[in-house]
Amino acid sequence: MHIVRFADCPPSPWKNGGGITRQLLIRPAAANLDDFALRVSVADVDSDGPFSRFDGIDRTLTLLEGGGLQLQRDGAPLATLQADSPLLHFAGEWPISSQRLAGKVRDFNIMTRRSRCHHRAERLSLDGSLTLAHDGPLLLLLAQGDAVTVKNDDAGDTLRQFDLLWLDHAGTLQLHSDSACQLLLAHVVFGDTRIDGDA
Repeated sequence: MHIVRFADCPPSPWKNGGGITRQLLIRPAAANLDDFALRVSVADVDSDGPFSRFDGIDRTLTLLEGGGLQLQRDGAPLATLQADSPLLHFAGEWPISSQRLAGKVRDFNIMTRRSRCHHRAERLSLDGSLTLAHDGPLLLLLAQGDAVTVKNDDAGDTLRQFDLLWLDHAGTLQLHSDSACQLLLAHVVFGDTRIDGDA
């Protein structure tokens, strides 16, 4: 069980220079923006404009903070994201541009190279305890809430807001929160195997 602390992730420019992002995880670990199989990041959107283009990449995007983000594809409306909106899945080749509805927003982004990796992401509500069984690699981010304790057979730890948990093998997680929170969960498959409902 590997915990990535959001506070420990330094900001870096977007691929197209239009904003900043904090990379939480990349696989392989030595990969860059041109050859990753999996990349997970949190971005601060300070201005309106185009998204970076990522050919061959499947993306999942959701809003973490802010007053809303309106997205267009080829100039036509695609989606309006709020913190409680459904997750948006789209291809990295799509020409996407964004417009903030009420100032700065922060978003969460999962990217997988479809020739090497696939993912399926969902939102998970937690208030109390939950046992989560998974049959392969798993991502878990605390999107809203103060803290969630996580335990598996090997270790235990606490997620704070925007911290990421990464498990690279099948297993069972015990989750607990003393108050209502929202988690973002993604199942990941490396290789050619598709997963039902994947991005």
